[in-house]
Amino acid sequence: MRDNLRVSTERTIPSPSSGQRGHAFFDAMPAGCVALMRSAGRVRRYRDGTVVMQRGQAVPAVMVLLSGRIRVLINSTNGEVRLFRWLEAGEVVGVASALAQLPFQNDLEASGPCEALWIPTADFVAALYRDAAAGVAVARMLSVRVAELFDHIVAQSQGTLTDRLRAVLTNLGATNGERLSDGSLRLRITQTDLANAVGASRQRVNEALRGLQASGEVRLGYRCIETRLMPTHQVRT
Repeated sequence: MRDNLRVSTERTIPSPSSGQRGHAFFDAMPAGCVALMRSAGRVRRYRDGTVVMQRGQAVPAVMVLLSGRIRVLINSTNGEVRLFRWLEAGEVVGVASALAQLPFQNDLEASGPCEALWIPTADFVAALYRDAAAGVAVARMLSVRVAELFDHIVAQSQGTLTDRLRAVLTNLGATNGERLSDGSLRLRITQTDLANAVGASRQRVNEALRGLQASGEVRLGYRCIETRLMPTHQVRT
């Protein structure tokens, strides 16, 4: 895992009875498989800005994010690194690379302090062989990731900046949005991050966002955006 692991700490994962919150990936898995993964995994902590994983890296483990957020970055065709989404607590990453024995396809960077459970590939696969329901749960998760990827491709193909903003905000709403009581979604995102995600300057993005605010599609706040652009995927509550 390169140099970043030297600035992290490791410990065994606490048992579910320790008061730790439930995590979405584990919630979808059979209890016996979860117990195997927990016992086999190791927890690593990362500081803000730490590179957790790099594109092209061979990763002998699957990672479940236990707390904090991780930026998922992609390389555009012109060599720019753009924000794709955030990995939220409870999500898993590296499954496709582990199962297909392929290099990892994204860069992951800690967005604030976070900790993650690393499950060796052999133990992860052994848990899947143990229970067919675990394999179905993983297949469903990977299917959602494929849908997200196609949504991203569609968003980046939009002809105008305003349309790209609408599409990117809709996609981020699906993966990182928090549902509010009035039905809108709150995204914890800066305009700088959003400009990076759509491949435009912050000034142009600010102008386009003010236009969307004037039309009632978004509300701008401090380091957050509330949007009524509704995603098709499930949203966190």
